[in-house]
Amino acid sequence: MRQIRREAYGEDIGQHSWVSADEVRADVARLQLSPTSSLIDLGCGPAGPLTFILSLVRCRGTGVEVSEAALRVARIRAKSLGVDVLLSLAQADLNDPLPFPAETFDAAISVDVVLHLGDRAKFLKEVARVLRPGGRFLFIDAGVLTGAMTNEEARRRSVHGATHFVPPGENETLLASHGLRLLETENRTAASVTNASGRLAALQAHRAELEPQLGTGLARQIEYLESVAELARREALSRIMYLAEKPASDVTT
Repeated sequence: MRQIRREAYGEDIGQHSWVSADEVRADVARLQLSPTSSLIDLGCGPAGPLTFILSLVRCRGTGVEVSEAALRVARIRAKSLGVDVLLSLAQADLNDPLPFPAETFDAAISVDVVLHLGDRAKFLKEVARVLRPGGRFLFIDAGVLTGAMTNEEARRRSVHGATHFVPPGENETLLASHGLRLLETENRTAASVTNASGRLAALQAHRAELEPQLGTGLARQIEYLESVAELARREALSRIMYLAEKPASDVTT
């Protein structure tokens, strides 16, 4: 899988979504991270991007993930990179209240996760609660519906469980309703095309090795990646980055 990530992304940072190392480097600056910062990654998975950030910035990071298997991999990865002393991990469902006191973190990220949450309004309210005044939140939504999509395409794009597509403007409205001031948006749909196509090519190149391991799951993954690339290529489904800030005068609870 490390070889597949290298072939798919060019630079392997342990990612399992559409994010690239260059994206993460740029987002570190957007979040204004420094060695004194405390960062939370909401839906960190095996913590590839999070541990990459910790190795770059040497700040403290907390990863939240529902999968214990992913957290086990995250611990191994953090130790291999020498950032295990900077990393804390919590097993929690992002559909539930976050298990942290108010105003705990200087910055928060959530990469390609929000489209799988049942109630993003409740999630954003929790993000606002745990951020300190002046804290920044960067999240990426790969499910902004910007064109026509058939029910069959929606099915193929939703193989990883519940998937919620939203119209343009929905995330902006929800951020504002919970006291988070929008600073920047960026259309990153092109990365979905590039990375899905790269992952697809890598899987096809190693198909003979992967089929005994993944069985019919490999065919489903290929169908999924084909769907992601096609929907992004024709801009029916867009991947948008949102950067927001909790104002210093915020009184959200």
